[in-house]
Amino acid sequence: MKVCFVSFEYPPNSLIMGGAGTYASFLVKGLKKRGIDVYTITTGNKTSHDRKIYRVSIPNTTYWRRLFFMKSVIELLHDLNRTHRFDLVHFNEPHIITRSPNLPKVCTFHSTQLNEFKSNLQGRSLKTVESIRDLLVKNPVGHLCDIVTGHVSDRIICPNSDLVKLLKYCFVDEQKIHVIPNGIDPKLFDKVNYDTALLNKYAIEKENFVLYMGRLHSLKGTHYLIKAFQNIKKEHKKLKLVIAGSGDFEPYLRKIAQGISDILFIGYVDSLKIKKLLYENCLTVVVPSIYETFPMVVLEAMACSKPVIGSNVGGIHSLIKHGKNGFLVKPKDVRGLEIFINRLYEDPNLRRKMGMFSRKLVEKEFTVDKMVLETLTVYKSLY
Repeated sequence: MKVCFVSFEYPPNSLIMGGAGTYASFLVKGLKKRGIDVYTITTGNKTSHDRKIYRVSIPNTTYWRRLFFMKSVIELLHDLNRTHRFDLVHFNEPHIITRSPNLPKVCTFHSTQLNEFKSNLQGRSLKTVESIRDLLVKNPVGHLCDIVTGHVSDRIICPNSDLVKLLKYCFVDEQKIHVIPNGIDPKLFDKVNYDTALLNKYAIEKENFVLYMGRLHSLKGTHYLIKAFQNIKKEHKKLKLVIAGSGDFEPYLRKIAQGISDILFIGYVDSLKIKKLLYENCLTVVVPSIYETFPMVVLEAMACSKPVIGSNVGGIHSLIKHGKNGFLVKPKDVRGLEIFINRLYEDPNLRRKMGMFSRKLVEKEFTVDKMVLETLTVYKSLY
């Protein structure tokens, strides 16, 4: 089987790298391992390490870069298809898909713009100029991408059933939607070694810091974690909060963190060595999102045998089993975050038990192999 996989995000050299890029990397590698002949089209500078990865350079223009990307993709896709005769094309995330070859089309939806729009309004998260611009420009363009992609796709993949319900606004036939949870290689971090002396670089101690890992955006709810941490510090003077990530919301977060001791902003982390260092040595990972679908950071934390505290939104409840491998709180629930961080801080045995449950759960339910096999079933349904 020959597949053309189209993803705006794909490591390395991508303009941005989030959960969609991680998903793309895992899926493509897993498909190739199963003998699928995969050609990938993505952004970035041309590379020669893999002749089956095609990178297109585009202007780094906020909001419109994905449209520039798709224009180049469609032209390249036609050229490649004439030579290689693909069996199908798989788009990672919705795009404005026009003039594409007469091939079966699969698209993975990781989110929907309409529901991000609603969450922004309901959460009153318009704290920055960038978030207001997102509301006025990004969301309308995204709505159009969702609707167009939903209609031209022969099959749609969603990471959880909650997202299937959210796709109703695209008037998509639910029979062509397949729920396939994102997967991770549980052994990914096992193969990575690090020097614990690196903890000194960040001025942190083992199991004496709370970790946030992810994009700094208003919908990620990091500001509520900061408020919770401010209250926790009154009782636990030595505890620290490490915020690993970058984004337009960072200046606002730094502003509200002023005057609160021991909040460390360490920037975007892509090194597996540093990620493992942070995951394995933290007290707990917190995912305080206002809107979310199926965050890869939870899978990564679980693979590193860590308890996770997360908002009960999107597909997070399918990853965090309350009281088993972490705790679920309502979005924006500052008091709930405080209670469960304190509980984990005061009970090392509970942390260990939850960490063990996390690892077993990810090995059983959320592996790359499982994700790839279920994706192949979707592919074969098109023949």
